[in-house]
This record gives sequence, structure tokens and C-alpha cells, in this order.
Amino acid sequence: MNDSRQGPGGPRDAELCGVCGGDGRLENAWGQVAKCPSCHGSGRRREDTGFHDVTKTKPAHHQPSNRAPVVEKQTWPATADGALLAKEIRDAASLSADAKARLTREIIDHEATHGQCTKTFLKKIRKQFRAPT
Repeated sequence: MNDSRQGPGGPRDAELCGVCGGDGRLENAWGQVAKCPSCHGSGRRREDTGFHDVTKTKPAHHQPSNRAPVVEKQTWPATADGALLAKEIRDAASLSADAKARLTREIIDHEATHGQCTKTFLKKIRKQFRAPT
């Protein structure tokens, strides 16, 4: 009697797939048949090779991210007129720290929208922090 599951050393049950039982296929309750995901249809248990390296070695995995870099907020005016006005505000003794920060932020915002500080804007800001005479 030659059983296909027996070799010269006796039964080879240790080599059968534990998921499908050696059939190489799985059947569900509705009668659908699929290839065994463990042995891929061979009916034999996979060889245990030990460590399975899953590091990503394709060049596509090492591309820079598509996220936009974080832009730091501007803390000082960029134009010469804006910087001069901001220095005047910073050195003004009559203003509180909150008012100085608000006026400096207003200068930066004006520069961002208009590109430069206009004479009208400079007069308007100076009027806000200079004491009336």
C-alpha cells in the first residue's frame, strides 16, 4: 500500500498545510472555492525561513514627502519704511506690550497685502501711538 502522504520515513503529516489540510483550496458555506492563502494551493506547509525582511527598498519609498513645508510667521516688517516705523513703536514708552504687538502685526499685514507701506498708512499708524500735542 503506497499512500501519497507517506514517504520513506513514514507519514508526512507535519508537512501538510494547517489551514486547508492538504487540499490546497478552501470552500465557504455558499460553495465558493478559493486557493488556500497559506500554502497558495500546493497543500504543503510553507518552509519556515525565519526572519522575513519587510524593509522598503524601492526608490519610490524614499522620495521626499508631498507636504508643504511649515512657513514661520513673519515677526518683523520687511520694508525699510515698515521697519523704521516698527522701531519707533518698539521704543515708544507710552504703549503697552499688547498695543506694540498689535501695531507691529498691522504693519506686517499691510506689507503683505500692499507690498509696501504707503505714506497714508504710515501717518495713520503714527497717529495711533504718538501722544497728542
